[in-house]
Amino acid sequence: MTSLTPRSNERIVSLDIIRGFALLGILLANMAFFKSPALQLQSYPGAEPLLSLSQMDEWFQFLINWLVVGKFYPMFSFLFGLGAYIFYTRLAEKGREPKVYFLRRFSFLLGLGLIHLLFIWSGDILHTYAAAGFLLLYFLRAPAKTVLVWGVSLIAVSAVFLTGLLTLSYAVSADYFSSDAAAEQAQADISSAESVYSSGSYLELLGFRLSNELPLILSNIFFTVPSILGLFLIGFYFGKKELFRRPSATSGFWRKLQLTGLGAGLPLSFMYAYLNSSYSSFPAWTAASIGEGINYIGGPLLMLGYVASIVLIVRHERFKRLLFPIALVGRMALTNYLLQSIVCAFIFYGFGLELFGTVSVSTGVLIALIIYAAQVILTFFWFLAFSQGPLENLWRRWTYR
Repeated sequence: MTSLTPRSNERIVSLDIIRGFALLGILLANMAFFKSPALQLQSYPGAEPLLSLSQMDEWFQFLINWLVVGKFYPMFSFLFGLGAYIFYTRLAEKGREPKVYFLRRFSFLLGLGLIHLLFIWSGDILHTYAAAGFLLLYFLRAPAKTVLVWGVSLIAVSAVFLTGLLTLSYAVSADYFSSDAAAEQAQADISSAESVYSSGSYLELLGFRLSNELPLILSNIFFTVPSILGLFLIGFYFGKKELFRRPSATSGFWRKLQLTGLGAGLPLSFMYAYLNSSYSSFPAWTAASIGEGINYIGGPLLMLGYVASIVLIVRHERFKRLLFPIALVGRMALTNYLLQSIVCAFIFYGFGLELFGTVSVSTGVLIALIIYAAQVILTFFWFLAFSQGPLENLWRRWTYR
């Protein structure tokens, strides 16, 4: 049982617990993209989905949009920035030049992300993290206040810029988007994706992804990197202030952050969920542009409220022990993230169980919970024999050579 204990007394269990919860949230948010042509539906917000939603599914979708979508990728990004600071300080303590090791660390992530993006699933975030991580090098020795100002500014500017850009593009193209030609093109793209993903061979799926999805995803990197870098920097700031190492001494800060994050994030995220629901009377294109802008602010705020809540809860030893299986999942977050994609690809795509386009929102939530529960069990048994996840071990070996 010794391998279940962190190898170093410096390991912060609360961070592993938060990382473990982030993996559950990411799986719930990603389920729409695994089980249906959500990428194509995003390109045409007014298009009809493959499956009509029941009343229960509408409520599930509303809750996911309100409490999950846009909250857990920011949490993962925040933790990545915090982890980068911990990595940096350990290198400094050993007298090693951080730039070399950071470049190795992010090059591994970039390569793994591109493999994931091309061969497993088009929703990869790791290649974007790597791109933002290279920019993080410019802030390693910056004062904490400078890091915080840059982080908040990048997120705010990204929200304003993307909202304005989407609103302008929709306004200019309003006549086309409301035309029969646009509706026909939307349904053709959706039907094409449904056909390839549900019954196509693996090679057909790769060809479709290369020609139809990768250009869109890779071009979006210029718009997503600034906000992700901003979240990295906020995590980096928390690391510089040692807020996770002194939770008892900084409990007042965490309570204020909890109140601010939940108090502002919940209503903003509710507005985003409402705009993207069937209850909204706003035009689909308007709701998409304004809603995304709102969630760019509301999502990170609610994420910080979640983080503060977990930190305050796990100050109590009883809750820390209770949540320890979640911490183990978080200790091998990279492996579990890739594993989620592999399992979902087998469940939904044509070379597996062929469930693509046939699963409702509520059933998708159930599948996500079953997958995550299985990961909790498998991870527990993995750490009975090993001290690291397989990809974490490979990442460490690559970084330190």
